[in-house]
Amino acid sequence: MKKCYIIGASDMTEQISPSCGDLVIAADGGAEHLRRLGLAPDIMIGDFDSLKSGVAFPTAQILKFPKEKNETDTHLAFLEGKSRGYDKFLIYGGTGGRADHTFANYAILLYAKEAGAEAYLIGGGGYWFALTDGECEINCKKGADVSVFAFGGEAEGVSIKGLLYEVEGVSLSPSFPLGVSNSSLGKKAQISVDSGSLLIYVADKFEE
Repeated sequence: MKKCYIIGASDMTEQISPSCGDLVIAADGGAEHLRRLGLAPDIMIGDFDSLKSGVAFPTAQILKFPKEKNETDTHLAFLEGKSRGYDKFLIYGGTGGRADHTFANYAILLYAKEAGAEAYLIGGGGYWFALTDGECEINCKKGADVSVFAFGGEAEGVSIKGLLYEVEGVSLSPSFPLGVSNSSLGKKAQISVDSGSLLIYVADKFEE
Protein backbone atom coordinates (compact mmCIF):
# COMPACT_ATOMS: atom_id res chain seq x y z
CA MET A 1 0.00 0.00 0.00
CA LYS A 2 1.34 3.43 -0.95
CA LYS A 3 1.80 5.74 2.03
CA CYS A 4 1.48 9.45 2.55
CA TYR A 5 3.99 10.87 5.02
CA ILE A 6 2.93 14.09 6.75
CA ILE A 7 5.74 15.85 8.60
CA GLY A 8 4.70 18.47 11.15
CA ALA A 9 6.72 21.12 12.94
CA SER A 10 6.67 19.64 16.47
CA ASP A 11 9.27 17.30 17.98
CA MET A 12 10.55 14.55 15.71
CA THR A 13 13.39 12.14 16.48
CA GLU A 14 12.34 9.25 14.23
CA GLN A 15 13.87 8.31 10.91
CA ILE A 16 11.62 7.77 7.90
CA SER A 17 12.25 5.85 4.69
CA PRO A 18 9.69 6.70 2.00
CA SER A 19 9.51 4.28 -0.93
CA CYS A 20 8.93 4.97 -4.59
CA GLY A 21 5.31 5.99 -5.03
CA ASP A 22 4.92 7.32 -1.49
CA LEU A 23 3.95 10.97 -1.03
CA VAL A 24 5.85 13.22 1.39
CA ILE A 25 4.11 16.39 2.57
CA ALA A 26 5.77 19.00 4.79
CA ALA A 27 3.15 20.72 6.92
CA ASP A 28 4.66 24.19 7.38
CA GLY A 29 7.74 23.94 9.65
CA GLY A 30 7.95 20.19 9.13
CA ALA A 31 10.16 21.04 6.16
CA GLU A 32 12.97 21.70 8.63
CA HIS A 33 12.84 18.09 9.86
CA LEU A 34 13.07 16.87 6.29
CA ARG A 35 16.07 19.10 5.59
CA ARG A 36 17.78 17.68 8.69
CA LEU A 37 17.07 14.14 7.47
CA GLY A 38 18.37 14.89 3.97
CA LEU A 39 14.96 14.35 2.40
CA ALA A 40 12.88 16.57 0.12
CA PRO A 41 9.09 16.87 0.32
CA ASP A 42 6.89 16.46 -2.70
CA ILE A 43 4.58 19.15 -1.33
CA MET A 44 4.97 22.00 1.16
CA ILE A 45 1.64 23.12 2.58
CA GLY A 46 0.34 25.59 5.16
CA ASP A 47 0.43 29.26 6.11
CA PHE A 48 4.21 29.00 6.76
CA ASP A 49 4.10 30.89 10.04
CA SER A 50 6.44 28.36 11.70
CA LEU A 51 8.87 27.83 8.82
CA LYS A 52 12.28 29.39 9.27
CA SER A 53 13.58 31.55 6.47
CA GLY A 54 15.98 29.90 4.07
CA VAL A 55 14.29 26.48 4.05
CA ALA A 56 13.48 25.81 0.41
CA PHE A 57 13.13 22.78 -1.84
CA PRO A 58 13.18 23.67 -5.56
CA THR A 59 11.31 20.52 -6.60
CA ALA A 60 8.49 20.79 -4.04
CA GLN A 61 5.02 22.00 -4.94
CA ILE A 62 4.07 24.94 -2.72
CA LEU A 63 0.48 25.20 -1.49
CA LYS A 64 0.13 28.35 0.61
CA PHE A 65 -2.94 29.15 2.69
CA PRO A 66 -3.88 32.21 4.75
CA LYS A 67 -3.22 32.14 8.47
CA GLU A 68 -6.93 32.71 9.17
CA LYS A 69 -8.41 29.36 8.14
CA ASN A 70 -10.53 26.55 9.59
CA GLU A 71 -8.05 23.68 9.13
CA THR A 72 -4.68 23.17 10.76
CA ASP A 73 -1.71 22.72 8.45
CA THR A 74 -1.66 18.99 9.28
CA HIS A 75 -5.34 18.70 8.42
CA LEU A 76 -4.71 20.46 5.11
CA ALA A 77 -1.91 17.98 4.41
CA PHE A 78 -4.26 15.07 5.09
CA LEU A 79 -6.92 16.50 2.78
CA GLU A 80 -4.35 16.99 0.03
CA GLY A 81 -3.04 13.44 0.34
CA LYS A 82 -6.57 12.00 0.39
CA SER A 83 -7.52 13.99 -2.72
CA ARG A 84 -4.60 12.32 -4.50
CA GLY A 85 -5.85 8.84 -3.69
CA TYR A 86 -3.76 7.95 -0.65
CA ASP A 87 -5.40 5.90 2.12
CA LYS A 88 -2.56 5.29 4.58
CA PHE A 89 -1.11 8.28 6.42
CA LEU A 90 1.92 8.38 8.71
CA ILE A 91 2.01 11.64 10.67
CA TYR A 92 5.33 12.61 12.27
CA GLY A 93 6.20 15.79 14.14
CA GLY A 94 2.65 16.06 15.44
CA THR A 95 3.15 15.54 19.19
CA GLY A 96 5.20 17.15 21.92
CA GLY A 97 4.66 20.76 20.84
CA ARG A 98 1.61 22.85 21.64
CA ALA A 99 -0.94 20.78 23.55
CA ASP A 100 -3.85 22.14 21.53
CA HIS A 101 -2.19 21.19 18.26
CA THR A 102 -1.44 17.70 19.58
CA PHE A 103 -5.10 17.28 20.52
CA ALA A 104 -6.12 18.54 17.07
CA ASN A 105 -3.95 15.80 15.58
CA TYR A 106 -5.78 13.18 17.67
CA ALA A 107 -8.99 14.49 16.11
CA ILE A 108 -7.46 14.11 12.63
CA LEU A 109 -6.99 10.39 13.34
CA LEU A 110 -10.74 10.07 13.86
CA TYR A 111 -11.47 12.29 10.85
CA ALA A 112 -9.27 10.05 8.72
CA LYS A 113 -11.01 6.90 9.96
CA GLU A 114 -14.40 8.40 9.13
CA ALA A 115 -13.03 9.22 5.65
CA GLY A 116 -12.08 5.57 5.10
CA ALA A 117 -8.33 6.01 5.61
CA GLU A 118 -5.71 4.61 7.98
CA ALA A 119 -3.80 7.26 9.91
CA TYR A 120 -1.11 6.95 12.58
CA LEU A 121 0.29 9.74 14.75
CA ILE A 122 3.87 8.72 15.55
CA GLY A 123 6.20 10.27 18.10
CA GLY A 124 7.44 10.29 21.68
CA GLY A 125 8.32 6.60 21.65
CA GLY A 126 4.93 5.35 20.51
CA TYR A 127 2.01 5.84 18.16
CA TRP A 128 -1.73 6.61 18.17
CA PHE A 129 -4.54 5.53 15.87
CA ALA A 130 -8.34 5.49 15.84
CA LEU A 131 -10.72 2.55 15.57
CA THR A 132 -14.41 2.93 14.70
CA ASP A 133 -17.06 0.18 14.65
CA GLY A 134 -14.53 -2.57 14.01
CA GLU A 135 -11.51 -4.50 15.20
CA CYS A 136 -7.74 -4.41 14.93
CA GLU A 137 -4.66 -6.40 15.89
CA ILE A 138 -1.56 -5.02 17.54
CA ASN A 139 1.75 -6.74 18.07
CA CYS A 140 4.29 -4.99 20.28
CA LYS A 141 7.09 -5.81 22.68
CA LYS A 142 6.34 -7.41 26.04
CA GLY A 143 5.59 -4.86 28.72
CA ALA A 144 4.76 -2.03 26.32
CA ASP A 145 1.95 0.20 27.54
CA VAL A 146 -1.26 0.07 25.53
CA SER A 147 -4.07 2.50 26.31
CA VAL A 148 -7.60 2.52 24.91
CA PHE A 149 -9.84 5.58 25.20
CA ALA A 150 -13.39 6.32 24.07
CA PHE A 151 -13.16 9.22 21.66
CA GLY A 152 -15.93 11.42 20.34
CA GLY A 153 -18.64 9.86 22.52
CA GLU A 154 -19.52 6.62 24.25
CA ALA A 155 -17.94 3.42 22.89
CA GLU A 156 -20.10 0.31 23.27
CA GLY A 157 -19.16 -3.35 23.11
CA VAL A 158 -15.43 -2.88 23.66
CA SER A 159 -13.40 -6.08 23.89
CA ILE A 160 -9.67 -6.46 24.56
CA LYS A 161 -7.96 -9.82 24.22
CA GLY A 162 -4.27 -10.75 24.50
CA LEU A 163 -3.23 -7.90 26.80
CA LEU A 164 -2.61 -8.14 30.54
CA TYR A 165 -6.12 -6.90 31.33
CA GLU A 166 -8.85 -8.38 29.16
CA VAL A 167 -12.46 -7.25 28.86
CA GLU A 168 -15.45 -8.43 26.86
CA GLY A 169 -18.26 -6.20 25.61
CA VAL A 170 -17.79 -3.29 28.04
CA SER A 171 -18.74 0.36 27.57
CA LEU A 172 -16.13 3.11 27.69
CA SER A 173 -16.87 6.77 28.32
CA PRO A 174 -14.73 9.79 27.38
CA SER A 175 -15.16 11.06 30.95
CA PHE A 176 -13.70 7.92 32.61
CA PRO A 177 -10.34 6.73 31.18
CA LEU A 178 -10.77 3.12 32.28
CA GLY A 179 -8.58 1.77 29.47
CA VAL A 180 -5.39 3.63 30.34
CA SER A 181 -2.12 1.73 30.98
CA ASN A 182 -2.84 -1.80 29.89
CA SER A 183 0.25 -3.89 29.09
CA SER A 184 1.42 -6.05 26.21
CA LEU A 185 2.19 -9.71 26.82
CA GLY A 186 4.50 -9.79 23.81
CA LYS A 187 2.00 -11.47 21.50
CA LYS A 188 -0.74 -10.42 19.13
CA ALA A 189 -3.64 -8.71 20.84
CA GLN A 190 -7.11 -7.92 19.52
CA ILE A 191 -9.14 -4.79 20.24
CA SER A 192 -12.69 -4.33 18.98
CA VAL A 193 -15.61 -1.95 19.39
CA ASP A 194 -19.17 -2.65 18.28
CA SER A 195 -20.36 0.97 18.23
CA GLY A 196 -18.40 4.18 18.59
CA SER A 197 -14.76 5.17 18.30
CA LEU A 198 -11.59 4.42 20.22
CA LEU A 199 -8.31 6.27 20.38
CA ILE A 200 -5.53 3.74 20.93
CA TYR A 201 -1.97 4.41 22.10
CA VAL A 202 0.87 1.88 21.80
CA ALA A 203 4.18 2.69 23.53
CA ASP A 204 6.39 0.89 21.04
CA LYS A 205 8.22 1.62 17.79
CA PHE A 206 5.90 1.98 14.83
CA GLU A 207 6.65 -0.53 12.08
CA GLU A 208 5.95 1.04 8.72
